[in-house]
Amino acid sequence: MRDGVMPADPERAAALELVHRLRDIVLRWELAIGEFARTTRLHATDVRALVSLLDAERAEVEATPSWLAQQLGMTSQATTAVIHRLEAAGHLERLRSRTDGRSARLQVSDSAIDLGWQFFGPLLDRMIATTQTLGHGEQAMVKDYLTAVSKALA
Repeated sequence: MRDGVMPADPERAAALELVHRLRDIVLRWELAIGEFARTTRLHATDVRALVSLLDAERAEVEATPSWLAQQLGMTSQATTAVIHRLEAAGHLERLRSRTDGRSARLQVSDSAIDLGWQFFGPLLDRMIATTQTLGHGEQAMVKDYLTAVSKALA
């Protein structure tokens, strides 16, 4: 087999197989996100914004419009358009900052969270069940690996 397709070195080939499995997962996840966007009539960028905002909430980060623009790699004007679309659809709330009463923080609405669980819930349940078949040590190893891969992509 050609080296660019499958490395001759068995250790490198085994590592590349893991990378290909990870790529397959990413592609399947992106297809699910695309289907969610289509069925909810959202732009793909709107879905990315919602995911970023939910990640911020889980990390206890106060998400501001400028923070969201940075996460999305967009200008403030383009991010404002995303925020307006999501607000108009009832998926996003603009609330007062907890630390600076003059600025706003963004929060995904409860109805948008419910909508996400309706669509992604069965998929997430299957992924959680699969993860729970691993022991704590195995889960920690997978978490460390995925964290390192994420850093390698940054």
